[in-house]
Amino acid sequence: MTIFVFRLVELQLIEHRKYQEEVEKITTRTLKLPAERGKILDRNGEPLAWDSRYHVIHKKVAHFSDTARNELLDVFSEETDPEKTLKRLEVSGEIILHLTPDKFYKAKNITEITITDESVRRYSENMGVSHVVGYINTEGIPQRGVEKQYDYLLSGKPGEKVLLVDSLGREILTKSKLPPKKGVDIQITIDASLSSEIYAIFKEIGQPGAAVVMSNNGEILALVSYPSYNPNLFSHGISEKDWQRLKLDPQAPLLNRAISPYSPGSVIKPFISMVALKAGISPDATLSCNGSYQFKDSEGRTLSVFRDWYLYGHGIVDLKKAITVSCNVYFYQLGLQLHIDTLSKFAHRWRIFERTGIDLPEETAGIFPDPAWKLKNYGEQWYPGDTILSSIGQGYVLATPLEIARMTAIIANRGKDVIPHLLPGLSQTSTVVELPAENWDILIDAMRKVISKKGKSPADEGTAYHAFAGFKYEVAGKTGTAETSSTPHSWFTGFSPVNDPKVIVTVFVENGGYGSTVAAPIARKILEFYYKENLSE
Repeated sequence: MTIFVFRLVELQLIEHRKYQEEVEKITTRTLKLPAERGKILDRNGEPLAWDSRYHVIHKKVAHFSDTARNELLDVFSEETDPEKTLKRLEVSGEIILHLTPDKFYKAKNITEITITDESVRRYSENMGVSHVVGYINTEGIPQRGVEKQYDYLLSGKPGEKVLLVDSLGREILTKSKLPPKKGVDIQITIDASLSSEIYAIFKEIGQPGAAVVMSNNGEILALVSYPSYNPNLFSHGISEKDWQRLKLDPQAPLLNRAISPYSPGSVIKPFISMVALKAGISPDATLSCNGSYQFKDSEGRTLSVFRDWYLYGHGIVDLKKAITVSCNVYFYQLGLQLHIDTLSKFAHRWRIFERTGIDLPEETAGIFPDPAWKLKNYGEQWYPGDTILSSIGQGYVLATPLEIARMTAIIANRGKDVIPHLLPGLSQTSTVVELPAENWDILIDAMRKVISKKGKSPADEGTAYHAFAGFKYEVAGKTGTAETSSTPHSWFTGFSPVNDPKVIVTVFVENGGYGSTVAAPIARKILEFYYKENLSE
């Protein structure tokens, strides 16, 4: 009896707290309460990504009782076919539904089922914004785009609920609850309708490519890569078949071409021109273009012949005309005169071929090569022919459509640089290219004539004249045709209006053909939609 009494005292008084804690551990269950993720909205408030609630119903018994069947039919009464819904649950043992709050409450009281409240990330069906928005996988981990870049804002803070349960694991009461904190809704600069229109244009052509539409303050209105993918495939759990189809598709829909580098061709001639003007080369200096340039050694022997795109030649050419008609022969010699070290120095100083700093995690940098770069990457020395090709955006030169858009914005803003961005309020401006006003006038007027100058032949006509003939808004721009091992890449970059720039448009069509006949007409369609949308407001 003494031992028994002593043990009672020991358990109830001396070691009371210890055993109480052990009992609480057994009878207490802690549940994490996931936070609702913030929405991603376009500049006009249109939802691009949001959380959608759904309910998973599990069957706990082999066969439902008549009472349970009637209760379930009541829960499913708002479905198109309640009997069919019940049959699916009986056969598969699990169904997913979107229940109203009152139906959810009724379902929770049916003992022959269990029901859980779940959430899935949903995305707009607008394929023109997929590469920008990114996606959340089934584990809730953000992948790509704004979802990944601004996860710290969107994700919110999870909550916690502590439950007291009985020996069978059934909830008795809630001991404590810390509600989750919803993530921040963010409104990005993207125009969803413009992005959709651009994607439709590319889909009609059926050729891979990209387009960048940017305000002169750096706000990205559209960053479209074609083809694209449906991010809803990933948030719902992509099948092996769909994953293999995306991964092995020869058109690479997972690749964001807007921020991936390609041979730019003649769209970099305005950059070469800026370097020439900065180096003090007279824009009035002329040369005769007969359709080709013969590179000779010190003894006058022809080592190589470099052709112009127009085999009959452009005649007497100065800097302004060379930009307007895209005379390769002029830029071959201008590049040699400037020397590759000078071109490379200003490429790095102005960061033309480097990452723009856009708030997207996947951006890749372009390349403007020099002798040290070639030696490091190829183990070969630099040749004058490399300089000649670099001067027209060929050879080893690579640039992303976004980098070309940024270069165009520098020209439109007369030397002022802006960082492309998707989150409003990130506008930063600094002067990176300092040139006299008259030099900017020459460069911009030459790009205006690319669009507006009608000629008797291609020798003196703007390369985008036919693409923009009859367009009622002033545009300045530059076409580009980048030779590849197959069909050339097609480029166009420009801005509008000329004297008070508001928008920059850069178009790239992979293996699309000539810039004047493929990319430039696409740019016109984009600008037509832009003006229609903005002037109607």
